[in-house]
Amino acid sequence: MPTKRISPSVPRAKAGPRAPAAVAEPAVTPLFQPVRTRRTFEAVSSQIREQLARGELRPGDRLPAEKDLAEQFDVSRSAVREALRSLESAGVVEAVTGLNGGFFIRNGKPTSLTQSVRDMVSLQQASIAHVTEARIELMAVAIRLACERATEEEIDAIEADIDYHTDLFRQGHGSRNTHSVIRFYQLIAEATHNEVFAAMVDALSEIIRGLLAQVDPRPRKDFMQVRRKVLEHLRARDAAAAAAAMTAHLKLINDYLESESKKAATKRTAARRAA
Repeated sequence: MPTKRISPSVPRAKAGPRAPAAVAEPAVTPLFQPVRTRRTFEAVSSQIREQLARGELRPGDRLPAEKDLAEQFDVSRSAVREALRSLESAGVVEAVTGLNGGFFIRNGKPTSLTQSVRDMVSLQQASIAHVTEARIELMAVAIRLACERATEEEIDAIEADIDYHTDLFRQGHGSRNTHSVIRFYQLIAEATHNEVFAAMVDALSEIIRGLLAQVDPRPRKDFMQVRRKVLEHLRARDAAAAAAAMTAHLKLINDYLESESKKAATKRTAARRAA
């Protein structure tokens, strides 16, 4: 017969004046919950994303130290490190070194959208034609919104970008800096005052930037002329004309990319045959 554990008896104290009942402090709900899953790092990163979506975490916030996160999630420190690396790769957090360093929620736009589209192209789930088609339609809407919402300072910044590249042509050389070449589109996207548009334009422009890097990325003189047309319509707040000029500009770039890509493919084929 199993033996029951008996608590030792304690002599009962004489009743005296009853002390006032202590007021219980409200329980503090931890920010994160223990993780119980096979792929623990994914669950850790998922909870951090959820807290960000709920507003519990905001851009600029510092995450708890690795040791503290491991205790809150009840996982190994290696799982926390892997989760933080995945969030850093996605552009959700950034690592800051130094005395007050650590992992912080990023203020900038996540890079996961760019990487997702790039992966779709690499895995042949989407063609370059699909990317360029989406970009043309997206930029047409973006320039329409910019016509309604852009400040004069934002329009001046777009003009300064066009002037910069035009001056390079006058000096006899265009910019090979692909980040500089796509800045025109990013400035227009920012002028929509819509962060979703800015992120989407950023993602598609990054894909095009990668393609430009494989050919001659320098914008041609006729590209600058069409960009200036877009600017003129933007200053006039003529959304329809600006959208038409933007579409013509992007189609010109797409034709250029297709032509240069075919030339590069022909050269590669000739080189293989000669080898």
